[in-house]
Amino acid sequence: MRVPPLRHVPAAMTTAASTVWRGLLRLLAPPCCLGCGAPADDGPVCRSCLRRLERADADDLAARLAALPGPASPFEDAFALWVFDQGGTLRRIQHTLKYGNRPAYGRRLGALIGQAHRASARPRPDLVTPVPLHRVRLYERGYNQSALLAEGLAETLGTPCHPEALRRIRATRSQTTLSRRRRWENVFGAFEVAVPEAVTGRRVLLVDDVLTTGATATAAALALREAGAAAVDLAALALARG
Repeated sequence: MRVPPLRHVPAAMTTAASTVWRGLLRLLAPPCCLGCGAPADDGPVCRSCLRRLERADADDLAARLAALPGPASPFEDAFALWVFDQGGTLRRIQHTLKYGNRPAYGRRLGALIGQAHRASARPRPDLVTPVPLHRVRLYERGYNQSALLAEGLAETLGTPCHPEALRRIRATRSQTTLSRRRRWENVFGAFEVAVPEAVTGRRVLLVDDVLTTGATATAAALALREAGAAAVDLAALALARG
C-alpha cells in the first residue's frame, strides 16, 4: 500500500495529531508556575502566586506619564495591572512571554488585564490595539507580546481587536539604558496609524506589556489622536517600580 505524501494528509488529521501531541507534552511535562514551580495549568503562574502579585497604583502611573518631557498626556484613562520588579515573578513572566515562545501565556495574561479593566468599571473601548513592534524586531521575535495581550483583553471585554491599526515606521534603539528625556526623543514620531478609518471617531484602548516611563506608549497614543481617535486609553500588564 502506497503511503500518501505528507502534503496530501487531510488538515483535520494533522490538527488532531497536533492536539494529541500537545496533550502528551502537558501530561509528561506539565506547565509550572513561574513564581514557585508548582503546577499551573491555566497560565504562567499558579493561583497562589497570582494573589501575591503587587497591584500597580493608578496615581503612580499618572505621575509617570505626567513627568514625560513631551506634550501633555494623550490618555483619557490609564491603568497597569501589576508592579514590575527586576528580580521578581513579573520579570520571569515578561521574559518568558517575550523570548520563551509562549503565545498562550500572552492571551491568558491579556484576559486577566481585561477582567481587571471590566471590574474597575472603566470606559468601554470601541477598539483594542497593541503598541506595535518594528517589522525587523517582529521577524526576530516571531510575535508581538503586546498583540497577544491585546487579543486576550479584547476577547474578555467583547471588543474588536485590530492588531495592525498602528505601525512602527522606524526602528528605535533599546530604551533600557536611556534617560527619561532620551527615551522620549528615541520614540517620538516612530508610529503612524496604518488604518485611519479603524480609529477615527472611536475610543481606542492601547495595550503594552511593561511601562517604565511610558514614552513608547505615549508616542503611539499621539499617533492615534492625530489620526482622529476620539479618545485613547492605556492598559498595561505592569508598571516598572519607580
